[in-house]
Amino acid sequence: MDKMDNLHSEREINILLSRFFLAFDERDWDAMFSTLADEIFVDYSSSGREDPSRMSGLDFVERRKGAVDDLAKQHSFSNLIVYTEDPIIRGRCNYLILRFANMKPADGDDFFHSCGSYLFDFLRTEAGWKISSITQRALRSWGNKSLHGQRSN
Repeated sequence: MDKMDNLHSEREINILLSRFFLAFDERDWDAMFSTLADEIFVDYSSSGREDPSRMSGLDFVERRKGAVDDLAKQHSFSNLIVYTEDPIIRGRCNYLILRFANMKPADGDDFFHSCGSYLFDFLRTEAGWKISSITQRALRSWGNKSLHGQRSN
């Protein structure tokens, strides 16, 4: 790939991640599915929510649907770096997830926020770039943890 191809691919991957995170916020499961490879590796173990595993893109979406709550959410990412570890295209970014309860809970804060970084692997398909691996590295969470639910296996 020449330099222009790399720049074009980095822009496409940035847009892919924007669509992926926005799908969480809008609970747009079809949009989320469209960002994922047929099979993906997922590791959310650093947040204590989900053990590492391989699953279909559809199963990933179904798990996210099953964890639906009524929190207003905003997923943001920054400092995206896209790089190659032949033959794998990888990306690393920081994240900030803001979660707000629609009604003040009886006990505790009305928010639960998290920050950290994500590691992604990407796969080029005929339909464009897809996410083939997601590893979350939680740095810190604060607020009312009970708003975000419990660990699922």
